[in-house]
Amino acid sequence: MTRLLGTLGLVALLGAGAAAAEEEAGAFRAAPLRVCVLDDNLPYATSAGSTSGFDIDVARAVAARTGQRVVLVWTGRAESIQEIEGDLPLARLARGDCDALFSVPGPAAETLAGREDVVLGAPYYGATFELVGCAAELPSTLAGLAGHVVAIQSQTVAHFALLAAGAEPQNHFSINAAFDAVRTGASQAALLWGPAIGWRLRMAAVSGLTVRDPSYAACTVAADYVPPAALSWNLHVAVPAGQTRLRELIDDALAALAADGELERIARGWGVPWHPPFAATYSRGAIEALRQGGE
Repeated sequence: MTRLLGTLGLVALLGAGAAAAEEEAGAFRAAPLRVCVLDDNLPYATSAGSTSGFDIDVARAVAARTGQRVVLVWTGRAESIQEIEGDLPLARLARGDCDALFSVPGPAAETLAGREDVVLGAPYYGATFELVGCAAELPSTLAGLAGHVVAIQSQTVAHFALLAAGAEPQNHFSINAAFDAVRTGASQAALLWGPAIGWRLRMAAVSGLTVRDPSYAACTVAADYVPPAALSWNLHVAVPAGQTRLRELIDDALAALAADGELERIARGWGVPWHPPFAATYSRGAIEALRQGGE
């Protein structure tokens, strides 16, 4: 009898736990998913007047899985040159102005600068500096760029990587200017942030520019390029610290979207070169390996 009562008590406890979990999930579904986005930050987001972009499409796909609706919380974007982490609105996220921020590069120890009010979820895609060319042949490795003039956006780690590879960096203020240099033959190749240059190439094709202007037609991202860890980052969703259940729900939704190919489809629709999360990414050790001639 004692064993039976114990079993019944366990069943009741499990039932109560399941009911509580369902109630919590229901509360999440009833609330909107408020997503912080930077204004005029393609391909991640367009602007408040035209609500589309890679991050926005991914957020909506996540919300469809969690049973929520997306509310976009717009933040102005600084005009200065930005590196990989850019001008992420982490302070707004920490204050609770929004619930999530997509495409945040890891690792957290570097990107979050030691702040304890924001946490990162699991990585859901990778991004890197891609090799870009507009000629018939394009090297597939950094070593293949030795002796070449290679266009880059200034103040990026691509400059160091090219020096380590024995190439000649050609600095430009913007990604567009660097791309124009390789398109017009002023440089032999380019090493540029993948999502940004991928979107530029995608828009050239969609707009018909590759047909109207032959100088665009042969420009492409190297298909068989294997980027070094020093030029690669994994991207995460950031949420306020303490929002463990929300982070888990978003991570689960992103994992399901990756498994059925939806994440890759959204990325390619925006021209973002698709990479599953990398096993090794940017770190001091990866930089040192590059310095010593490794890829």
